[in-house]
Amino acid sequence: MCAWKRPDTIPLPTVWHRFTGRAPDTPDLVNYVVQDVPEDRFEDCIQHMCRYFLRDEPICRCLQLADDRIATAEFSAIWRRVLERRCAVVCFREGDDDEEIVGLNMLNVVSRGDPVPADQRQFRSAGLQLMHDSTIHMTERGQLFGRFPLEQHFLSAWGLSVHPRFRGLGLAKEILRARIPLCRAMGFRLSATVFSHPGSQIPAARVGFRDAVVEKFSDLAEQGFAIPGITVEYNKLMVLEVCPEK
Repeated sequence: MCAWKRPDTIPLPTVWHRFTGRAPDTPDLVNYVVQDVPEDRFEDCIQHMCRYFLRDEPICRCLQLADDRIATAEFSAIWRRVLERRCAVVCFREGDDDEEIVGLNMLNVVSRGDPVPADQRQFRSAGLQLMHDSTIHMTERGQLFGRFPLEQHFLSAWGLSVHPRFRGLGLAKEILRARIPLCRAMGFRLSATVFSHPGSQIPAARVGFRDAVVEKFSDLAEQGFAIPGITVEYNKLMVLEVCPEK
């Protein structure tokens, strides 16, 4: 199976979703766009993930990955490879000259029979290794290519993050909703992601994701994936089936 490559017929950047939502500081309504990450914003997006995702995502927070220089460097390398595949999306306020990053989703494509590069299996950071292994464990339990035998690829992700100033406005749901037109344009009928917090699990369900694998973190600990100090109860692999447009 050949590695997936973004079709040349899909312009870069493409805006995948437009919506109206609340402004963060006033009761005003503003327009937002969710689009491909421009190449000149790759490093800004990586810095956003290092600053906010590593600090706030439950597993990363408990493993203190934001304070682990090796983990930060290794996760940055993962995100850089993800960005180079040209599927990741970023949310901006429409018409914002500064294009402040409102949120982003580090979307990635998983292909049937993909070899896993050695530098994505073994990490120098023990914390990142545990986070990675627990995520892969959840994904492998889903047996997605077995359950969906006609699919050659599915859309996954290595992190969803909303800027703290824009949280509580329902933007995570809209960023996730952008997967639907993106999947249709690129020919994917399946998107699957491990969500570790109700703050992403609930908006994912509202977009149409359903639970494929649900594990209590206490049960994961008994399987060798103990996350010290984790306060959320469930880790979930959630799946979205995308029907082609009629």
